[in-house]
Amino acid sequence: MKDYELIDLQFIKDNKEEFIKNAILAHERFVFNYGKTFNEMSSTWFYKYYNLATLTVGCPLYYKFYIELQKIIRKTVNDDRPLWFQSWLNFHNQDEVLNWHHHPFCLLHGYVSIDPKKTETQFENFKIINEIGKLYIGKSGLKHKVNVLEPFKGKRITIAFDVIEEKHINNNPTITNNLNVNTGFIPVN
Repeated sequence: MKDYELIDLQFIKDNKEEFIKNAILAHERFVFNYGKTFNEMSSTWFYKYYNLATLTVGCPLYYKFYIELQKIIRKTVNDDRPLWFQSWLNFHNQDEVLNWHHHPFCLLHGYVSIDPKKTETQFENFKIINEIGKLYIGKSGLKHKVNVLEPFKGKRITIAFDVIEEKHINNNPTITNNLNVNTGFIPVN
């Protein structure tokens, strides 16, 4: 596998407003279910307790996205071993974009831009200009952050995801301990 791949999802570009509208609805569902209980925790930092797929129930375009995402994951790994993915909503104001971080102990990490504003994702050795409908999928553990290229108002919206396999669960105490509280993973078909 290459370090990463970029895939354009035209149906997201073609339906941008509907994807944004349903992301806002999903965020409202998140706040209703989790926000008040956990001191208004953000949907990003609460990632391990939910899966965005469950907050977009009833949204046909998100259904289409999750079916396509599973095909992309399968094509990337090129086999049918058991895999699980979690996904979460990044829903940020300009001053909330993500600083340096990484996603260790996973097989893959990725994100798709729904309303990325004028931003880029900077990795240690490369940068990606974020565009509506552009999906990034790559090896886990690569440090990255978001750079704002032009001031914006409103929310920057992306959907991030991690993919794990059985060995990540059984051979790593950090993951095993994390899974005691991580209820966000669902199977990849």
